Amino acid sequence: MKPGKKKPPRSAAPGSSNRLAAAIQRHQQGHAEQAATIYREILSDSPDNADALHFLGVAEHQLGRSESALHHIDRALALAPDYPDALNSRGNVLKQLGRLEEAERDYRRAVALRPTDANALSNLGTVHRAKGDPEAAVAVFRQVIEMHRDHANAWHNLGNAQAALGRLDEALDAYTEAMRLAPRSADAHKQLGATLYAVGRVDEAAEIYRRWLALYPDDPRAQHFAAATAHESTPRRASDDYVRAEFDGYAATFDDSLSRLEYQAPRLVDDEITRLLGAPRPTLAVLDAGCGTGLCGPLLRPHAARLTGVDLSPGMIELARRRAVYDALVVEELTAHLRRHQGAIDLIASADTLVYFGDLSEVTAATANALRADGLFVFTVERAADADAPDGYRLNPHGRYSHAHDYLVRALGAAGFAAPDLREVHLRKEARNWVDGWLVSARLSAVRAAAPER
Repeated sequence: MKPGKKKPPRSAAPGSSNRLAAAIQRHQQGHAEQAATIYREILSDSPDNADALHFLGVAEHQLGRSESALHHIDRALALAPDYPDALNSRGNVLKQLGRLEEAERDYRRAVALRPTDANALSNLGTVHRAKGDPEAAVAVFRQVIEMHRDHANAWHNLGNAQAALGRLDEALDAYTEAMRLAPRSADAHKQLGATLYAVGRVDEAAEIYRRWLALYPDDPRAQHFAAATAHESTPRRASDDYVRAEFDGYAATFDDSLSRLEYQAPRLVDDEITRLLGAPRPTLAVLDAGCGTGLCGPLLRPHAARLTGVDLSPGMIELARRRAVYDALVVEELTAHLRRHQGAIDLIASADTLVYFGDLSEVTAATANALRADGLFVFTVERAADADAPDGYRLNPHGRYSHAHDYLVRALGAAGFAAPDLREVHLRKEARNWVDGWLVSARLSAVRAAAPER
């Protein structure tokens, strides 16, 4: 979301047009902070300059200050209610914040004011998909493409909607066209590779990921997916940079996406905790390990005297905070957090966080270190067959690790857990097929629980 072509500023002071043009140029070059400074200088002289207010809002959003962004864009729209670019920008901010109904209203107003606006129309389609109506999204994206055949983003979004409907061949066609039109797009490489993998064309997926890495060798996502399809040594875990990049970008639509995939892990974890601990009593120190947007928070709250969530993604933590169920939320790498809380936690729950760890030795040892005597650890991971995971785990081309039964038992035993219980479960759907996983629960062994503090 960057400013488009310069327009005459509304309510401009003498000389502000040149300054606004300079700010927009810096903004388009990727210098949002510098542009924001110039926008503010313009507004100090011309506080009713709607264009400067709008572009300052865009810059603030890009800099992670979404509430400030809304404040400035709202001021612009108060001055110029029929300002389609500002309406589209406010829709983008609201969508990122998960306020989909409000975003849809803004996009519809922008389209009503400028019916051939491909960006606003395409954004409207993304809201339909985020709200769980991919068929409506497909119709909108096709409408955009009929007007603008070279709109790469509409082709990419069409691919996303077709993939959500399980129409992977149609999704492949759309992603291929998106990449033809925008050959340096990182997202196009990611989605085309993922879809090639999903239809079994793994070698082609690997080639797409290699091209992505060649274009952007410092992109942690490209590094991770190239490693996932390389026939070389498997990374022991996903990098912190990859996890942050992946989930900060995914945060706003995370809950809706998992709902469409019939995501089961939070419920499975909660059912297992209740099975082992009985009816909830708010007496425990509970850690939601890899809390994401906080889907497990409301389920864990009845067990907790104190409920803490930890996650690497600031975007995820911000959305978890809005649930208002946690006593504390921490942006930190999980193993490091566990190591800092020796013998302080009664219950550690983790829904699909350890799918970003291959080697579990460090994180399970840190978990044992953080639990009190008789502490309980409940988590889910994806399931690998022993024959497919000679190291006990494998990094799959979709970017997540899966683990074998015997490896999980060995890793937990080495960390000091006694006789872990593993059950095969369905975690969610991908391409309308269930993803198989393990639901695991384990307590510290009597020997480990009695060991002196380290």
